[in-house]
Amino acid sequence: MAMSETENMLDYIGDKMDALDFDGDLDLNWDKEAHVIEVELTMYVEAKEGYEVEDQDGQTLEDGDEVDYADAILFYDATRMNGQDYADNYLAVVPFEGKKGISQAAVVALFDQLQTLLDDGESDLLDFVDGTSDAETFSLQFDNAAYQAAVEAQPEAAKQTFYPYPKY
Repeated sequence: MAMSETENMLDYIGDKMDALDFDGDLDLNWDKEAHVIEVELTMYVEAKEGYEVEDQDGQTLEDGDEVDYADAILFYDATRMNGQDYADNYLAVVPFEGKKGISQAAVVALFDQLQTLLDDGESDLLDFVDGTSDAETFSLQFDNAAYQAAVEAQPEAAKQTFYPYPKY
């Protein structure tokens, strides 16, 4: 009997991305050399008439222009690099254990939290762009403490189930 290939972390993260309820764009990028996986997310809203928004590049978007907000999550190999060195450039940095990969608990907790963050974020971005928010700037904020607590709250079996790093 032939053994079926087990699902790796790239497949599992991709499946979780597909299951998100999100109107924007999600992209999965794998850098084999660096041993990192990025989940990029982009939200889109239309600027309200008579309201100007300056994007992060300093460009002014005006009436009816589409405003997009992009951010990313970095999964990094903790045996090869310190992900905290990159924390300022990402919404979240999530370690995995070399070839062993990442626990089911870590991925489930992350995507549960990401769904809530995206739901709230789309609403907050709309408020920001239409002028009903008092905020000077808009950005998503990942709650790392809540994420860690969510990982801990996962069943023991999920903490012991690992999706290995891809072998391609």
